[in-house]
Amino acid sequence: MKDLIMTILTAGVQLVILVGLGYAIDFLKTKTSTENLQKYYNLIKTFVQAAEQQLGAGTGPQKKAAVVAMVQKVIGNKLTSDEIDKLIESAVFEINTVLKNEKIVKADTQTTTQQ
Repeated sequence: MKDLIMTILTAGVQLVILVGLGYAIDFLKTKTSTENLQKYYNLIKTFVQAAEQQLGAGTGPQKKAAVVAMVQKVIGNKLTSDEIDKLIESAVFEINTVLKNEKIVKADTQTTTQQ
């Protein structure tokens, strides 16, 4: 009887460990993927800013091609072209939003000082 109880307890402990490790591995993969994605996004945002400075306004397709080339050179095949495209568009949107907000703040400041 003791042997049967020990066998059942051992199997139960092994099952709990197996399930726990499965969840731990999934958690670590998700966390690592999220951290890597944030690193790639920051890198792409830097490349977008550099392309904007080098190529100037009105050269959108050229800037995007330059950023895609830089990203593929630096990170290789770690992201698909669709993922790169989405990250570039997201970075451009963020940069444009920040610039628009700065213009609004400057305009409000100038209006306030003129009164």
